[in-house]
Amino acid sequence: MTFFLAFGPSPALATLDQSQISLERFVEARLAESSGEPLIAASIYAEGLAAAPDNELLAAKAYVKAIEVGNFDLALKAVNSLQLRGKADAEMPLLQFIDAYNNRDWQSAENAIVELEALKNFAFLAPFLETWMAVEKGDNAQAIFARTKENTSSNFYHYEQLVLLNLATGNDRDAIQLLTTIVERNEARMAPVRVIAARHFWSKNDPETALKILQFRRSGPEQKLFRQIENGEKRRVARRVNGETGLGFLFQRLSNDLAAQRAQFLSLLMAQLAYRLEPKSDYTRLTLGRAYAGAEFRQLAVAEFAEIKAESPYFLAGISSEIASLVSENKYDQAQQRLSASIERDTASPQLQVLKGQVLQARGDYAAAADAFAQAIILAENIEASDALLANYWLALGGAQEQAGIWPEGLESLRKANELLPNSPSILNYLGYAQLERLENKQEAIAAIREAHALRPSSPAITDSLGWAYFVIGEADQAVVYLEQALAGEPQDPTINEHLGDAYWTLGRKYEARYAWKSAKLFAEDEDFERLASKIEVGLQSDKTSP
Repeated sequence: MTFFLAFGPSPALATLDQSQISLERFVEARLAESSGEPLIAASIYAEGLAAAPDNELLAAKAYVKAIEVGNFDLALKAVNSLQLRGKADAEMPLLQFIDAYNNRDWQSAENAIVELEALKNFAFLAPFLETWMAVEKGDNAQAIFARTKENTSSNFYHYEQLVLLNLATGNDRDAIQLLTTIVERNEARMAPVRVIAARHFWSKNDPETALKILQFRRSGPEQKLFRQIENGEKRRVARRVNGETGLGFLFQRLSNDLAAQRAQFLSLLMAQLAYRLEPKSDYTRLTLGRAYAGAEFRQLAVAEFAEIKAESPYFLAGISSEIASLVSENKYDQAQQRLSASIERDTASPQLQVLKGQVLQARGDYAAAADAFAQAIILAENIEASDALLANYWLALGGAQEQAGIWPEGLESLRKANELLPNSPSILNYLGYAQLERLENKQEAIAAIREAHALRPSSPAITDSLGWAYFVIGEADQAVVYLEQALAGEPQDPTINEHLGDAYWTLGRKYEARYAWKSAKLFAEDEDFERLASKIEVGLQSDKTSP
């Protein structure tokens, strides 16, 4: 042993020591992960990878954890390590490209694109990456961009990227022609494009064009931006499109689309890439926060949402998402404190009052929630909000009143919602079911539910309501038909299972009834649990019917 120490460790012992260190760091990191400490885990993986850069297991884990916590440098280091060993995943060259793009290292950027194409899955992005690289280099970007129509996947993003390309390169005239179609169609998906374009023209002192782009004000951010431009507000509102805007929006869009496909890790990766390009963008913050929330990293999501300033067109979208994340973790006090500070700054906002009501409702303070919704209605009427928006506020008020036992005031609120927005399946269903629960106005209740079902026959909730309506009026055979349809759509829903169990029992199908009640009991709590337990034991009693 002394022999080896005198002349330095043998290669075999060095490998053993490195493996031992790697294993120890891996175990420590896994323990941190299991304890809900992703930042600590990422730090340990970083230390382990620094000590053992050739360890593929550490590199792979470091990459994943780095993306989850937003440590781009660590993720890039892990990607470089994996790529040297031929272990790179299809999306990994995107990190190398973004790093090279930010450093204006065009040769490395081109190498990353070659690797991206070789790994295939995200090869459809290559023409876009080359286009925005050409913009920064001053080359002919339009000629490269034409290739984005050659692939079905890239063609899906072609139109919106062409708008941004024209804006970034000063071709406002061509951009406006393209935007005319986007404005006329007024599609919800294109709202962020309209916002970007309006902010661009506002930055160029062209409010007329900016307001024309926003004329239909379909989304909340568009409504706010329209008012800001009308009022001459420019600080943190006006924003000219450049290469980072166009390329960043590509990754923002990919993040949202991947989230819709439940590909949460890739969604988070794309949001991180967008953030690396545009760290000061409010829409980037919103996208990243939503990606964190989708991956259930609520604390990181809240931090991103909180960075969206009150002047931003996306402030309400951001604080709504922030509050939703806090409520999902039962952090009601923190949510209310955040809202109180925002309401103090903007006492005229009906949306903030609605959020306040939703938080109070979530924590079970239904009477206070009703007060908040009532205040939202007053504020919304002051700004002459649309009937559709007011109808939703009246629905929220009626729901909170119904939960608080403030009845028949709740019924009048629900009727008001239906009056403002007739033919709304959600409103009709709630209006009917709330009365049905109280066994009052049965004909009006059933008529409302039938109308809701005719408008939205594919909804399990509404189909359940219709089935229960038939049960209440004594038509158990017909009730079972609709309740079984509802259960097929939502097989784990406790309310549907309990309703179906009650209907089965009434028809003498006692084995099936108990099976349905047992299924309902799996997801029931408190009084519902006790009621179901009684049914399973002794059968359906008159005082144990589902509410």
